[in-house]
Amino acid sequence: MEMIPELYSIICDTYKTMNMSFDIPLETITPETELKSLGIDSLSFVVILMNIESKMNVTLPVDSSIKLNNVGDVINMIKSSK
Repeated sequence: MEMIPELYSIICDTYKTMNMSFDIPLETITPETELKSLGIDSLSFVVILMNIESKMNVTLPVDSSIKLNNVGDVINMIKSSK
């Protein structure tokens, strides 16, 4: 059951990073939230990924074939990188 606290930590850190990086209100962020609806463009997304990598000490894949449409997709990518 180690995965539950780790997943919770990933989710919280992802939300906090989005909030701190671009002042996105926490109450608007859910796994189903579309990145576009948060005003996150490709440049903003790179900044968020760099902040996540730094905060969580992970290396995230930067591959154009990976489709990240919503916050849940980002969380899954982080989870698979750990």
